[in-house]
Amino acid sequence: MEHFVPFEIAICEKTGKADRKAYPLIPDPDRPFHPFKIRDPFGLRNAVVPVFRQDAQGQIFGMGTAFNINEFGTFLTAHHVIDIGEQSASSRPLLFLSMQAIVFGRVGIPDDCFVPIMNAQAPDMDSENPMAALRGDSQRQIAMDIAIMQASPLGKGVRPPYTLKVSVNDWKPRVGEIVFAVGYPELDLSKLSADSQNMLLSEGMYGAYGRIVGVHPCGVGRSNPSPVFEVETDWPGGMSGGPVFNQAGEVVGIVSRSIRAEAGLGGTGFAVDLGRCHEIQVFAPSLDAPGWQICWGLFLESESEPVSVHASQEQAATAGDDSGRPFSIRKISNEIGTKNWMST
Repeated sequence: MEHFVPFEIAICEKTGKADRKAYPLIPDPDRPFHPFKIRDPFGLRNAVVPVFRQDAQGQIFGMGTAFNINEFGTFLTAHHVIDIGEQSASSRPLLFLSMQAIVFGRVGIPDDCFVPIMNAQAPDMDSENPMAALRGDSQRQIAMDIAIMQASPLGKGVRPPYTLKVSVNDWKPRVGEIVFAVGYPELDLSKLSADSQNMLLSEGMYGAYGRIVGVHPCGVGRSNPSPVFEVETDWPGGMSGGPVFNQAGEVVGIVSRSIRAEAGLGGTGFAVDLGRCHEIQVFAPSLDAPGWQICWGLFLESESEPVSVHASQEQAATAGDDSGRPFSIRKISNEIGTKNWMST
């Protein structure tokens, strides 16, 4: 087995709490870079979720993986996961969240667990199509394999998602460093049955370690301009869009694409390098230091801590009006899952 210490990854809401029980992420000792099942229904499963496409008839099809980055329903994934192209007019992406219950045996999945995406954005750039330039056409192409998605308001039957620590400034990939990816490799483009839904909700999450073997700040070709780091690993396709963690348990990348291991040969994965995706904070302005979020805090009169935090100033003002008490609103950096805050 490779000589590395298995990772411990805690979601933001449980960091530092006495009841935190980090799931041991221990791989198969004979195949340390091979995917293994993660049975963590009350931790990572509530922060890392499957992504589906729903067609006009209501049928859903597996697409990939996404993960939550703040308390306001903002998720990251790989752009190609939700780029449904010609099907976009009759399809929409869905997130598959956990149900608001502890159950035993086989049960139906509440409709609330399938959460539509209200909007999605991705960084783009001028296209390098020479023929379009000669024609004077202005064309754009995706600059990075990233999509920032905003989930619809949650229903009563779904559990609010937990949050991962995301690093966008303080980490740089180094050749030889071990990383860890999480996702849903058993997803495919076929229609999801009731049995498949139960499987994904309960035990469809896998993780896979890997070793960084290359860093590509300008991508790996004109068709793939995303800054990526290359990993010796075995990432199945359904893990696309999933988070890639460093030893500190921080998300430092997003699974972009991979070549499976076979016939005794090691596989190769490419992860979008969040530390070099400088535009990401334009589309996801809540991102701050790992485990912290930029937001608007509602402070009631004489209170030194925010009574609530909100994605926008308008939402904070509405909550203040509803309180019926004198209040003030401040733009702050808030430690996710706590009342801790700092002025921005």
